Amino acid sequence: MEATKKTSVTKAALLVVAALSMLLSGLFVATASRSDASPPAACPDGFNLTADGKNCFQNAVVTSADNPNTCAEGLLTPDGSKCYIAARLIPQEGSTSCPKGFSPDDSLGGMCARFEPAPQQDPGCPEGARGAAGGCYILVAKGPDGGTNCAAGSSLEGGICIQVGNAPVPGPGSCPQAADIVQDGCFRIVNRLLEDGSCEGDYTAAFSECKYVAEDLFADPPELMSAADCPAVGNGTPVVEGQNTHQDGTVKFAFCVYIPNDAPGDCPGDSEPLTTTTCRDAVALVSTGLVCPDTGFAVVGNRCIAQATGTAVPAQCPVGSFEDSANQCRKPVADAAGAFFCADASAALNGKNCVYTAPFTVEKAPDAYKCDKGTRAVIGDQVLCFLGDADANVTSGPSCLQGVLSTDNLFCIVPRIDTAPAAVAAPVPSFTG
Repeated sequence: MEATKKTSVTKAALLVVAALSMLLSGLFVATASRSDASPPAACPDGFNLTADGKNCFQNAVVTSADNPNTCAEGLLTPDGSKCYIAARLIPQEGSTSCPKGFSPDDSLGGMCARFEPAPQQDPGCPEGARGAAGGCYILVAKGPDGGTNCAAGSSLEGGICIQVGNAPVPGPGSCPQAADIVQDGCFRIVNRLLEDGSCEGDYTAAFSECKYVAEDLFADPPELMSAADCPAVGNGTPVVEGQNTHQDGTVKFAFCVYIPNDAPGDCPGDSEPLTTTTCRDAVALVSTGLVCPDTGFAVVGNRCIAQATGTAVPAQCPVGSFEDSANQCRKPVADAAGAFFCADASAALNGKNCVYTAPFTVEKAPDAYKCDKGTRAVIGDQVLCFLGDADANVTSGPSCLQGVLSTDNLFCIVPRIDTAPAAVAAPVPSFTG
């Protein structure tokens, strides 16, 4: 069911509020001292004559509807109280830098390098070099890591190969947690609507309860009944309920209610029979959020993401060197006959300077998330943007099962059943004693 049904107790309370509002407005002067007085023969059942004798009236019914919460934009939170959207993913690029004492050098293809003056040596290969005169060389380090190649169907984001799956879908619903909700089956227990004649003595049927209004309610000053003042019944237990505080601070009404033990009637609304006196009213399930339909994928932002296998691109030998059969980088150097050389084998001779190289240091930056609107919040591994409270969608107002509303919306007006007066706009009736 899309809307949560109000309990019959709430409906009865609204009926009493409408009736007593009429009484307190000064429009009503009691036409009978007891609630079981017979209606005039000129009016339908449940209606009384107005003071001018032209029409018949009865109290209007106040009805209320509590529809499911909705969001003008975004999705509902699992508890139905807030609206949100997923944050926007902004992938961040990493940064590269050279170790302390090194700086990028264009002549070495942008590698990190450090230069020191080179000494001179006798003819032959310089000290620290390898090979023979005319073919001297040194070993140099390979360049920085070449990055990652992603397989078909995946892409590189933030230094990681990812695969995007099918769009997220709503997860399975769950029963709301509340004291009056039965979790096994997710329903509320409501009382059956009483049939006419189900109430004893001075009590009258009102939806699923029998009610008795205090006779001294309008005394000066009015008195609130206690449980001992309720008329006794043999088929239930009366209790005192209901009160309304007037603008002068005094209590203006109270009444007794009881539910008969063996007077079942119809189930209210769309509820289904449960026992001889109660019905079950189904409660709508609440969404548990978004999930990915494919195995191995997780919801990130508004997408389903899985990490994919990538292939590392190997480092390359720097410009001016070559890779030998042992996978080492050889850089040719000049003979030492009056030539400059580098005592450190890890350095490369460059004219009158020894060049030291080092790999770049790569620092990967974490991904960033941004809320274009709403308030940013991190829930587990998700970043969400909360837009505000959901729309409660609660409406209420007076209505008539028979006749038309009076101009003050307190009464239902019908013509006398023994005459046919001309049709007029529904008036505010006056009442006789």
